[in-house]
Amino acid sequence: MKDKLLVAMLSMLFFLTPLPGKDLKAALPETYKKWLEEEVVYIIGSRERDVFLQLQTDRERDIFIEAFWKQRDPSPGTPQNEFRDEHHRRLEYAKKFYGRGTPVPGWRTDRGRMYIVLGPPRTTEQYDSINGVYPAEIWFYQVDPALGLPAAFNLIFFKRNGIGDYILYSPTNDGPGSLVANSMNDFKDDMAAYKALQRLSPTLATQTLSLIPGERNTPGMESLASIKLIADIAASPGKKVAPDYADAILRYKDFVEVEYTANYIPGEALFQVIQDLSGLFQVHYTIEPAKITTQEVGGKYEVRFQLTGRVSDAQGRTVYQFDKDFPFLLTAYDLEGVRSKSISIQDAFPIVAGTYNFDILLKNTLSREFTGAAGKIVVPGASASPLMSPLLLAYGAEKKPPSPGERVPFKAGDEQILCQARKSFGPKESLVLFFQIYGLTEDLRASGGLLITFLKEDKEFSTRRARVADHGPGPSFIDVQPLKDFPPGYYQARVALVDAQGREVAGRKEDFEVSLAPAVPRPLVISKVTASVRKEDDLYVTGVQFMNTGDLAAAEARLSEAYHIAPQRPEFALAYGQVLFRKGDFRRVKEVLTPLAGAPEPRAEVLGLLGQACHALNEFEAALGYYTDYLTRFGTNLDILNYLGTCYFQLGNREEALKAWTKSLEINPNQEKIRNLVESLKKK
Repeated sequence: MKDKLLVAMLSMLFFLTPLPGKDLKAALPETYKKWLEEEVVYIIGSRERDVFLQLQTDRERDIFIEAFWKQRDPSPGTPQNEFRDEHHRRLEYAKKFYGRGTPVPGWRTDRGRMYIVLGPPRTTEQYDSINGVYPAEIWFYQVDPALGLPAAFNLIFFKRNGIGDYILYSPTNDGPGSLVANSMNDFKDDMAAYKALQRLSPTLATQTLSLIPGERNTPGMESLASIKLIADIAASPGKKVAPDYADAILRYKDFVEVEYTANYIPGEALFQVIQDLSGLFQVHYTIEPAKITTQEVGGKYEVRFQLTGRVSDAQGRTVYQFDKDFPFLLTAYDLEGVRSKSISIQDAFPIVAGTYNFDILLKNTLSREFTGAAGKIVVPGASASPLMSPLLLAYGAEKKPPSPGERVPFKAGDEQILCQARKSFGPKESLVLFFQIYGLTEDLRASGGLLITFLKEDKEFSTRRARVADHGPGPSFIDVQPLKDFPPGYYQARVALVDAQGREVAGRKEDFEVSLAPAVPRPLVISKVTASVRKEDDLYVTGVQFMNTGDLAAAEARLSEAYHIAPQRPEFALAYGQVLFRKGDFRRVKEVLTPLAGAPEPRAEVLGLLGQACHALNEFEAALGYYTDYLTRFGTNLDILNYLGTCYFQLGNREEALKAWTKSLEINPNQEKIRNLVESLKKK
């Protein structure tokens, strides 16, 4: 009876995949709590703070802190970080000089906070020995307007009721009367309080009405500029630092090596799903890092990019993942052009119908810098009504006859679409609208129309009509709009498909900008152009995607065809074997994968899958051989180790089974099923 129970437990162990446990956020260690709540409390942005609190390990937090300072370094090419050094100097100064005579640490006082954020004032005025006036200070600042602050302003600090620490004065909340000693209930209104202070200290009184020099204000009236100033000072540290790097660390922390993580480079990306002449959908994409770092090699400049793309479903499960290398050389002339413009890395890959998240990661292996982007892609399936793709706004289109098997990024039929991520155009350029309409009926193709509208700041700027029939066969449409009559500003392009009665059937819209510059600099394009795409390669890629989305019938059909075209390709055999295993055709798995197991360097996945196929067929001796070979060649794998123990048990070798499972528990003690098995065996 006990043996039957053990066999049942083993069966569950082999065929059931345990659900992952829910990670609990660890409490923030004291060192990092101090960094967040004291060292950078006034200069960290809200999004940066949110990301830091979501990090789970000290390693991740250390990487974030390094990146935090790097993003603020005014001269990143040097070993010294002037911003960090100056911040620490201000922090220490505030601790030393602004906490005297008060239980509050100097960095937490109002003066300490303003000193840390703004630095030392240009001038300071002291009002601490005027009879009838509470002690006060006026700090005068002149700052960089890029911080979003006035070019010049005052800050006033005073001791409320003449005691305690200096606090920040607000013309609206405090008013002149708060500076006059024994003033409570002495003044009938703000004007009377102001006049009393003016008699005692005319210079101080004038400056209490507004923190902005030269702003005329009446006692009792709110100084809106002063209210805004105080709020803007609190927000100013984040003005020059975009929080994109923090989001990138959170998103990619498990996918990039440690030496990359702190070196985030901002970038932009654009994704477009385009149907080719064969009916296959492909994701075309461009990613454009804000800068590139090169290495000089023989008078030329080498760049080495590694690109990783990941398509996932709504539950975060990987549907398709790929890695590509983009090495290239630039001349000195090219490099100068890239510095004044930008660089665009472009590629395309086939995709099956569905709605996905697409993440792309670009690493510069020379500088250990990375950039990333993410977005949603929708690949249409069968539909009863026509569908229009998103609008692709481009700066040009070139006629290039298609070649059989060719795959060129952002090429549809014989049109090469010239585009970049930023939708900005000059008035001397033309805006190219590219889109596709799927499921067009013959009636709509013959009698339907396109309504093309441009809005400027939400008001209709121009509208025109075009006939669907004039665009020829196929799903692709291109419309060219000269921008010479478009004043600089922000616009929206709208395209609607209408039937013969003028009713809208489908439509899309997209925002763009017409710049002040006559023309916008365009990027240097580095693309993966495939001259001859083999049928079996697309069958393999889309077959894997169908398998990962759960459509095993479609996956088997495609992977079987790819395998039979090129059975010598190990990735084809392995993928075909995986879908056969999921369908329960274990004998066919053995037929497909056994030849690969005899290779001098067999793949780990082949040995593991063959072991599981034999295991499922109760061929425990054969499974034992594959599992042992796997562990010998590739080291410890928890699942394989557990399966190994199961095979030993089924063959009656309880001693070896106990060894395997005991070792498994040493690696990960949190395996309740394995622990129960071990305890049951030890009782015998």
